[in-house]
Amino acid sequence: MIYPDNVEEKLGFDTLRQQLRDHCLSSLGQAYVDKMHFLDHYDKVARLVNQTDEFRRILTSEEVFPASNYLDVRPSLNKARIEGTFLAEEEWYDLMRSLETMVRIDRFFKDTEHDYPHLKELLTDLQIDAGLHTAIKSKIDEEGRLRNNASPELMQIRSRAQQAQSQLRKTLDSILRKSKSQGYTPDEMSLTIRDGRMVIPVQAEHKRRIKGFVHDESATGQTVYLEPAEVLDIN
Repeated sequence: MIYPDNVEEKLGFDTLRQQLRDHCLSSLGQAYVDKMHFLDHYDKVARLVNQTDEFRRILTSEEVFPASNYLDVRPSLNKARIEGTFLAEEEWYDLMRSLETMVRIDRFFKDTEHDYPHLKELLTDLQIDAGLHTAIKSKIDEEGRLRNNASPELMQIRSRAQQAQSQLRKTLDSILRKSKSQGYTPDEMSLTIRDGRMVIPVQAEHKRRIKGFVHDESATGQTVYLEPAEVLDIN
């Protein structure tokens, strides 16, 4: 059957497509919706109607279907194919969460094997590399950060950094106590961060009493935030 070029507009299909797009959970879903078009093949339409009805039943039931972390990891996968390139923490984190979502979806349809047969067909070609998922999870934590034990070298580096941070804090606490005792810093003030550096607040008129680098000053100009010379290399 021949249809006019504007059949989708006449049937309101374009409006429905936009409404569907607005409810997509990710850019992947939106891209899929953008490719949808008017169908007149009965078998294809029947299959899609059955899938839609099954998912409607999922949404109206007490079943908990995975509804998070539908991430577009294609750029990271393309990047990983290039020899000599490395993925950043956040890229590994997105891959890990995407794999976890696929694992949960696969488990959902295995647990409801006979309830949603038409939707389950969509998983026919799904292959989940459990080893890859486990490997990534052993290196990336739930916050998306490299675990301390991701490698022996990283563990040593972070251990040294933690020791340096501890020493920095002790030194600054000592300098701050001395500054307070000498009247250079008000008693109620404490260590703070400026420009990513840990500093001590000092009354502006006493800033030359302590050797160091001034990173900032208060809005009134009465207080400066100074990084003492003793910790410049550690901080």
